[in-house]
Amino acid sequence: MKPYKKALVSFSISILFCGFSFVSNAQEAILPEISYLYVEKLIAAAKENYPRVKSLSSQIDAAKNDLSIAKTSWLDPFSFQYVARSNSSQGNLVDLTTQDLLTGYQFGVSFNPASLLAKPATVKKAKKQVDVAKYSKEEYELNLEAQVKTRYFTFLQAQKSLRPLNDALIDAETNLKVVRLAFQKAEVKLEDYNAASINYNQTFTSKLQAETTYLTAKAALEELTVKKLEEIK
Repeated sequence: MKPYKKALVSFSISILFCGFSFVSNAQEAILPEISYLYVEKLIAAAKENYPRVKSLSSQIDAAKNDLSIAKTSWLDPFSFQYVARSNSSQGNLVDLTTQDLLTGYQFGVSFNPASLLAKPATVKKAKKQVDVAKYSKEEYELNLEAQVKTRYFTFLQAQKSLRPLNDALIDAETNLKVVRLAFQKAEVKLEDYNAASINYNQTFTSKLQAETTYLTAKAALEELTVKKLEEIK
């Protein structure tokens, strides 16, 4: 084997091992680079901006308003009435057929016992509705927190997986140029040139897929935060 070809084979093998090294380092580097402080900021942004959280907060406010109405409606079973009566006649005699015997202001009070007895249950139900609204929001926030963490870890994995592929593509492109030059000089076989070309195309395709995965993971996380990740610092 010619010295040039030996160097070429050695160069190709070194690229292969470097590729494995890049992937291994990327996988090992995920855990140390997780920023839990940043995760908390993402969760805070999601709780503040996500429409579903705002909707649940509005439901709590509505339930509290219903409770206030229930507490202040204890007088609803009671009905207060008054009537103003007056007899105006030119004489001192009262015509019983056309005039009222009693004059002045007359007051009356009535109440509905069934409605009065139902009030404690109505207030209790309103309190329960407030609790249900609060528990619903707390449950959703726990679920939202888990979703933010999961999508952040997926985003970080996609980000880390993309970096070694950038280097691998540069190596594959360099290797292809070297093999092409050697092939033009008839120093390597067609099979070697085809192998280098296939390796470059596969690496390029892998990089495109990794970029798509990265952008998809980023968009999924930003869906929850309702803000660009660059704006959350």
